[in-house]
Amino acid sequence: MNVMTGSEASLMWQRPDGTPPSVPRPWDRGPGPVRFDEQTESWVVNGYEAAREILLGDGWSSDPSAADASRRALRAAGIEDAPLAQTMLTLDAPDHGRVRGSLRDVFTPHCVAAMGEGVEAIAAGVISGVAAGEPFDLMSLIAEPLPIAVIAEWMALEPDVAQLLWDETSELVGALEGTVLPTEALPSISGLTALFAEFLSAASERRRHPEDDLLSLLATEPELELDEVVSNAILLAVAGHETTAKLLGTSMIRLCSGEPGERLIDTLGDVGADGVIDELLRLDGTAQVVVRAATEQHEIAGRTIEAGARVIVAIAAANRDPAVFEAPHEFRPDRERDRPHLALGYGRHRCLGAALSRLELRIALRQIKARQPRLAGPVTWHPSGILRGPTRAPMIFTDGGDR
Repeated sequence: MNVMTGSEASLMWQRPDGTPPSVPRPWDRGPGPVRFDEQTESWVVNGYEAAREILLGDGWSSDPSAADASRRALRAAGIEDAPLAQTMLTLDAPDHGRVRGSLRDVFTPHCVAAMGEGVEAIAAGVISGVAAGEPFDLMSLIAEPLPIAVIAEWMALEPDVAQLLWDETSELVGALEGTVLPTEALPSISGLTALFAEFLSAASERRRHPEDDLLSLLATEPELELDEVVSNAILLAVAGHETTAKLLGTSMIRLCSGEPGERLIDTLGDVGADGVIDELLRLDGTAQVVVRAATEQHEIAGRTIEAGARVIVAIAAANRDPAVFEAPHEFRPDRERDRPHLALGYGRHRCLGAALSRLELRIALRQIKARQPRLAGPVTWHPSGILRGPTRAPMIFTDGGDR
């Protein structure tokens, strides 16, 4: 089992443009594959093998309220459950399998691949609308509207609902982060309440009069109650949009950083190749951590984790474990993939939308590369230790513009 040095631990959180995180996180510090962090009252797992053991094994719950520390934080915030607690994100068996099973068939790689032509058209419409030679913000003009447009099209959302989803993104992400790692300062959920009402109305209508869309598929699933339909539809819309937007932003920063001619985007033949996508996910995956609660006592990497303890599995650290990944901080698209990265999860909770996220990233990177992009100013970053990505990324397309 690998034990990281302090220097390795500090490097693992370096951003694509070389700047350090803006918000110190307890799981950034300290050596060892498994250690206890007093600040979060949680066990922190940095090692790859320990992380896989927890994500794949039995005796762990994804429900925040199953951990003593999370229950205390929720009570201190005056609520019984974290926002969106009853979704695939936090449900355990058998309910997790029941809810996830209602969507499993439409998220297969084969079914998602059939969406390629539609995603290509949506991406082209978004990216071609940006003028060459003029600085613009990648996040607000491309990275955020693209996945929103894809999920809105797939769910057949009305334009005002899609706009509400976009307007309330930051609050909704805060709500989701509160679900993953509850604290005494959970964010306001007024935006979530408004979106819930809109989705409830739409889901009720689709249950009575189903159409050929993802929301209708959920709404007509006999195994799901209507409130489960709404909660999981919102989860798919918010999590799928936000993680993909941040991944696209961070990937473009990595690809475009450096001197002209030496940047990755200049040297890679195909930025959408599988090996490139996997390295971008390994190094720049949006979800930095997942949280589990021990439902029984475990021995992990020589440490005893008692039932009721909260465990923070540091996915980003595990993906840089030098015992598994040679030169873990280097971008190597030709890596052997015998030990897969954990950026999209592992085990029964592996990201349901993994194939769609990869498809959107592949298409967007290829179309953006064709516009000859370069960074045009300093990047600002999302102030979170749970979801990683830029909030603003100035860029310029140079195809036919000033060079």
